[in-house]
Amino acid sequence: MVRSLDVQQIILQSNAVERVQQVQQRHSDIQQQYFGDQLDKQKTLLKEKIKNLEESERLMIKEKEEKEESQRKKKKDPKGSKQKSEKEDSSDVSNDLSADEIGGKVDIKV
Repeated sequence: MVRSLDVQQIILQSNAVERVQQVQQRHSDIQQQYFGDQLDKQKTLLKEKIKNLEESERLMIKEKEEKEESQRKKKKDPKGSKQKSEKEDSSDVSNDLSADEIGGKVDIKV
């Protein structure tokens, strides 16, 4: 009879052992899935960073070209540029005042 009791205990424990094995197998699958998700997130972040860098480079190039154009215009027409620069200075002052009222930045030109 002792032998039959051992068989019954083994059969009862087999369900628990099966569950443990299933959990262990799922664990590795879940780890792989989590790792894949993390890689996907990193890829999307890198793509966004690259897009941001490209946009900032375009803006910098555009600003540089605008500055070069304004310098060319100043060289071509020195009298007209002085009048324009005086108008720009007065508009800068009004912009600075509005920024001060809001609590923004103050540009100081020397």
